[in-house]
Amino acid sequence: MATVLDLSLFQSFSSLFPILFVFAIVLGLLQKIKPLGDSVALNSIIAVAIALMSLLSDSLIQVINFMIPWFVIAFIFFILMLLIFQIFGASEKDIFSYLKGDKSISWVIIGVSLIILFAAIGNVFGQSIGPYLDETGNQTTSTTVDGEASVATGSFEQNIFATMFHPKVLGFGVIFIIMIFAIALLTGSQN
Repeated sequence: MATVLDLSLFQSFSSLFPILFVFAIVLGLLQKIKPLGDSVALNSIIAVAIALMSLLSDSLIQVINFMIPWFVIAFIFFILMLLIFQIFGASEKDIFSYLKGDKSISWVIIGVSLIILFAAIGNVFGQSIGPYLDETGNQTTSTTVDGEASVATGSFEQNIFATMFHPKVLGFGVIFIIMIFAIALLTGSQN
């Protein structure tokens, strides 16, 4: 039965979206950095070639298909934040000057992008890589770790969560965040 929310037709275009994404990113970088000059035609040909070469790797297509929705959500969140600031009286000029002058915004964008990239790589390759897994993701040796959560399961996701939420890792994270803020506050400029 056909419904409004039936998205099975989009599965036919699952290779088209990554190609367009790679084309747009490569063309944007070539136009911004200009390593080959100002020729839009040459930059477009190179971007099309790289985008079509990305079709050769199924795992790259899977990584990009995982990343695109998360980048869209992050972009929508960013646009909504800009609208909220404008509702409270900030002009476009004020927002642009703040974004241009504050380096922490750039680092936040880079950090969110890296988190999305690592999550995509972990989602696509996670179950098939590791020293104790074969190509199919099956465990080859027995590994036991003391504690409540075990990292010796066949599920990569469960192993990651058991590692990330272990009390020692969480404690290290808290200490690391305290050190980052201490360094930032101690080396900051005096105003």
